[in-house]
Amino acid sequence: MTMSNPIQVLLNKKSENEKMVNIDIIKSPMKYEILKLLRENEMKFEEIVENTTKSKATVSLHLKGLREQGIVKYKPDPEDNRKKIFYLNSEMLGSIDSKNIQANKTKKLMDNFISEGNIEYPLMLTHTFKSILAEYGIEMNPILKSIGNHIGEYIFTQVYDDDFDNFLYNISKYWADNNLGFLSFDMKNTLQIICRECFESVKLEKTGKPECYLDIGMFETIFHNYFNFPVKITEIKCYSMGDEVCLFEIEP
Repeated sequence: MTMSNPIQVLLNKKSENEKMVNIDIIKSPMKYEILKLLRENEMKFEEIVENTTKSKATVSLHLKGLREQGIVKYKPDPEDNRKKIFYLNSEMLGSIDSKNIQANKTKKLMDNFISEGNIEYPLMLTHTFKSILAEYGIEMNPILKSIGNHIGEYIFTQVYDDDFDNFLYNISKYWADNNLGFLSFDMKNTLQIICRECFESVKLEKTGKPECYLDIGMFETIFHNYFNFPVKITEIKCYSMGDEVCLFEIEP
């Protein structure tokens, strides 16, 4: 089985006390191969190895990763307690092979809006889509972050300046001009972004956890492109957590 950059989407089964269903995106061809096998049947470790093109060590490593994500579980083999039988821990499993992904069409659709300066429309449409899915118990935060990453590519071209202070000023002006919120920056210890009236969470119900994944994706790409190395954006305050602002911390 040979796949080119497959994407596997799994909606993890949660405990009875948890209402939300998380969307996980798997981009590993080996994990994809394992998941496709387990989608059909429970399988012993040896059976998985026999049906893949990889070594026992490689299969074991990827199974470990899938178990840590809660996507795959195992139980003792009733015929031999020293062995394990693996199975999917999911209610719904969907897959999209890369050959069927029309990413360029999605990119062009979004680019049509943001290149015309209408950044609010795709952001608010995505935000509304998130709220509708939440009513059905589906959480799409990884996808929201990915959308934010893409939009951040465009925003970076609009706000870039060699002078870092001007760069930060341009970001805050862009956010205000497009009704995304009012930004300020704190650089005492780490670089922090304070967002007041954040479009993404100011009107949300209090969930007790951060909810600004579009912002996280946009900031991640903007500062990644500026510094020329990957950055991690952590939201440590959020309106949805009962805070009076959203606060993002930027780390290498």
